[in-house]
Amino acid sequence: MNNQFTLSDNSLRMLAAQLELNGKFRHTCRSAYGQQQIELIMQVERDLERTNVTITMGGEKHSISVINGESHNDQLLADFIDAIANGRVDSAEPARPRVLLHMPEGESLLDTEQQEAIKGLARRGGFLALDVGLENPINVSVHRTVNTSGICAILSVGVRRPRTCCWTIRRESDAYCARRLQESVEHLINIATPKPARAA
Repeated sequence: MNNQFTLSDNSLRMLAAQLELNGKFRHTCRSAYGQQQIELIMQVERDLERTNVTITMGGEKHSISVINGESHNDQLLADFIDAIANGRVDSAEPARPRVLLHMPEGESLLDTEQQEAIKGLARRGGFLALDVGLENPINVSVHRTVNTSGICAILSVGVRRPRTCCWTIRRESDAYCARRLQESVEHLINIATPKPARAA
C-alpha cells in the first residue's frame, strides 16, 4: 500500500497565522497508513504585496510566493507542502540557494520560433513539447487563471528521473508571464544538459 503523507491537523491550523508572520517554523507530515513522518522547515518572508515561503524537506528547498490578502493562501500552501512530501514536486537540487547559470544579456538558448511559441502559450495556455537538442523534449503546460491575469505553469524534462518546475503568477502582464516562462525553460535546459566528464 502506498503511504500518503499529509500535514498534521495542528500544522494545518497554524499555517494561516504563520503566513502573517516573518520567521522559521517547523512542521511534520505524517503517513496516513503507518508510523512514518517527514520533518520540514518553513521560512516565511513577507513584504508589502507578497509572501515568499521556502520549504526545506529531505535535503531540498522548494519555494512558493502568494499574494497577501488572498483568501485560501493557507490551503494553497498546504497543498504545495503535501505535493512535496509525496514526490509530486521534485526540485532535484540540494538544499542550497539556487543560482541560474549566468547568460549574457540578450542571448537565448531558444530559437526565435520557440520564443514565439512560448509567448503564445503564455497568452492562451495549453501544452508544448520543445525540442532543444537534449535527449528528451522540454514539456511545458500552461493554465490561464480565470479570475485574474496570470498563469500556472508546469515544466518537465526527462522520463526516468524527470526534472520538474511548477509555479503560479497572478496579476501580471502576458509579457511578464512569457519572460518568466522562457527563463524557466532555459533553466531546465541548463540543468538537463550533460556536463563534460572530468579527467581522472
